[in-house]
Amino acid sequence: MEQTILIVEDSTVNQKLLTKIFIKQNYKVLVAGSGEEGLEIVKHTLPDLIVLDIVLPGINGFITCEYLKEDANTSDIPVVFISSLDSTRDKLQGFETGGVDYITKPFEPAEVIARIGTHLRIHHLQHKLEKKNQLLDLEKQKSQDLLYNVLPKSVGMELLETGECAPQLFTDTTVCFADIVGFTSASSTMAPEVILRELNEIFTAFDRISLKNSCERMKTIGDAFLFVCGVPESNEKHVENVARAAFEMVDFLKTRNRTAAHSWQLRVGMHSGPLVGGVVGTEKYLYDIFGDTVNIAGRMEELAQPMEVNVSSASYELLKDSFVFSDGESVEMKGKGQQVIYTLRSVSEPSPTA
Repeated sequence: MEQTILIVEDSTVNQKLLTKIFIKQNYKVLVAGSGEEGLEIVKHTLPDLIVLDIVLPGINGFITCEYLKEDANTSDIPVVFISSLDSTRDKLQGFETGGVDYITKPFEPAEVIARIGTHLRIHHLQHKLEKKNQLLDLEKQKSQDLLYNVLPKSVGMELLETGECAPQLFTDTTVCFADIVGFTSASSTMAPEVILRELNEIFTAFDRISLKNSCERMKTIGDAFLFVCGVPESNEKHVENVARAAFEMVDFLKTRNRTAAHSWQLRVGMHSGPLVGGVVGTEKYLYDIFGDTVNIAGRMEELAQPMEVNVSSASYELLKDSFVFSDGESVEMKGKGQQVIYTLRSVSEPSPTA
């Protein structure tokens, strides 16, 4: 690619001499007779390098260079000063204002060619490095975004910063299972693309509802949707948030069933209590939750009627003063014996601090 050099020099003799030197090296040359003229040229055409005299009519070369370095569009253009001023103070000022080199007059053409060529190569390599860094930053951002989509954001950040994520006990949480009734048997007669389209539409809506209510989707297990509040960040409204999310998921399916080609029903169960959260795996990361609280939430879902939200006694005690429930029913729960469960009938409006 042809490289462009801007010569800012008021001497016509030096202009012609430098132009001849650079054209012989296959550079494209622009010429300005003053600092003001040079600044006007770079507004329209950005050169790859500027050869700048110091003693000029109007603003001098030092001020011209300062203007160039203050402008984001021209700040990285290498500036080589060329001047009859050869004192140490002048040279130091040239470098302080942003110049990359300082050539004194009278100059040797071979020296000028060598220095200019060196700075153009350095500038070209810097641009290549910047582009590579930009690509690396872009790939890093893509990796971060992917990790944050797979894991809760705080967990993903911890993994990126430390390379590990320690398991943690969460004492105040609410877990919820939402399972699509009869999906497995019904899907056996449906085309694969239809199955995926149905699940994608429903679970996308559930994700939106979870996020709206400050809940975290843990995972989908076939046609079951598992979400939680209070993990990995604590939330004093964990049970209220899950109750609202669960109720909204049921309402979403009721509304969708009025017009959708395929109608579905949902069984929902929720339970509040402590659990352990942590990352499982080293090749493929999965943040998961473990403990009796998760198991009981699953049992609550199994005992629920279609399009109803089953609530355990633990969750009921936290919600009973502001939410409406059916009368408690004693049931035999696998591994837990007789348990009283409740059905959520309506939810309250969320408070501003929820």
